[in-house]
Amino acid sequence: MAIARKLDNTGAALITDLHTLSMEVIDPHAETGTAAADGQLLHLSCRVALERPRIRSTPERRKRLSDSLIGGDASHNAGMLARDPHFWDFLQQINLMAYEGEIDTRRARHFINRVCGVNGRYDFEHCCDAAMRYFTLIEQPFLDWLLAEDED
Repeated sequence: MAIARKLDNTGAALITDLHTLSMEVIDPHAETGTAAADGQLLHLSCRVALERPRIRSTPERRKRLSDSLIGGDASHNAGMLARDPHFWDFLQQINLMAYEGEIDTRRARHFINRVCGVNGRYDFEHCCDAAMRYFTLIEQPFLDWLLAEDED
């Protein structure tokens, strides 16, 4: 049995079942896609089943990370996530671009900037839309994945 949860006004949905956690993101404003007979655009989507965190961790460590993100601003939280091995593990699983080697701080930073449409994390302080994209498309799905193991 799968449960789908729509994420705030972004077109993203978080889909969970007993064994997998997936994130599906569809940009309703994208010009890409194939026009259907009725003129509406069709979007290509890919569903990726995420595994449990692969790095050795404890429920306390995951909870501490989650608590440290709550209430923080997007700039601070993005910097913290880019340096965290749990986030690197998450990116290894969801990033459909092939990277040569492991995800590291630089690649995690690049991913966050690309998804949020910013040049650097300090742009979040000047662009509320980018900060909202960070919280909705990066932080919340990451936290859902990170804490899913503790709900069993």
